[in-house]
Amino acid sequence: MAQDVVPGLNEAINTSFESNMMKDRTIARISGKIRDGTATLEDGHLYAARAGENMSKALLANLTAENLPDGTLYYNIAKRTVVPALETNYELTNEVAEQIQAIVDKKTKIGIKGVKADFPEERIQGLVDMMTADGITLEDALKWLEEPIVNNSEAFFDDYVDENARFRSEVGLKSYLIRTAEAKCCDWCAALEGTYEYGSEPPDIYRRHEYCRCSVTFKSEKKSQNVHTKREWSDTSENIEARREAGQRTEQTASERLEVARILQRDSEIKQYMSETGYNRETARRSTRNKSPAQIEADIQKVKERQARIRGSDKK
Repeated sequence: MAQDVVPGLNEAINTSFESNMMKDRTIARISGKIRDGTATLEDGHLYAARAGENMSKALLANLTAENLPDGTLYYNIAKRTVVPALETNYELTNEVAEQIQAIVDKKTKIGIKGVKADFPEERIQGLVDMMTADGITLEDALKWLEEPIVNNSEAFFDDYVDENARFRSEVGLKSYLIRTAEAKCCDWCAALEGTYEYGSEPPDIYRRHEYCRCSVTFKSEKKSQNVHTKREWSDTSENIEARREAGQRTEQTASERLEVARILQRDSEIKQYMSETGYNRETARRSTRNKSPAQIEADIQKVKERQARIRGSDKK
């Protein structure tokens, strides 16, 4: 009977992760801010991202060809190592988020305890399925343990934000989702940046491309007031509708901002597909700069079809 390598792998992964976290100066700085009561929800997102990076390193250091049977990341091994690893990040992220939320609420005198989001089993199962797909090499399988692990850790924090913004809105507090773009972000991320009353946010507010570290946080208030001008609002139906239609930037309506985001997303997808099929990124960018959404959508479809033909020929 073959030896079960999973217990030893999990122990090694946990040891590596704990070591990475202890050496991480950013984690230490955020922990210090939590202790002295100065941490913000932006720190919570950063903590989640750093925890993801540290877990990614731990997984990659231990799920190696030397440590895996036949040098293969079998499904049962991935399921029993990667899922517990992400459950660890989920627990840590929610614990830190709750601690920071308590700090923020104390300052605003809001006495509502943070709500823990559910563990996204379906999303994590999808990750395991992709890294153990039929015919996948170990090299390609391990790519799913790089940035996707970080993105999922960020998503744990996003889930917490969404759950608590929703809950607080339901109990009568004014809640806002705030997407903050990282420095030198792409045009698509820049278009999504802003503050939105919960329920009026763009559908892609939590969406990230690879290596995106834009944060999404939330703010709750007892009074109904504009978070930028600090002017109080009356709760008339006309004002509520106006707030739903308005974005952060006064020169654009919410629908205009969403259309810009959609166009930029299509442009981003074209660049990704063209890169994968050998096209130059700059050529792709120039070719889509002045196209309409319908034209861009048609281009995406053509590239997808080309990519499918290439993949089909590779399998022959």
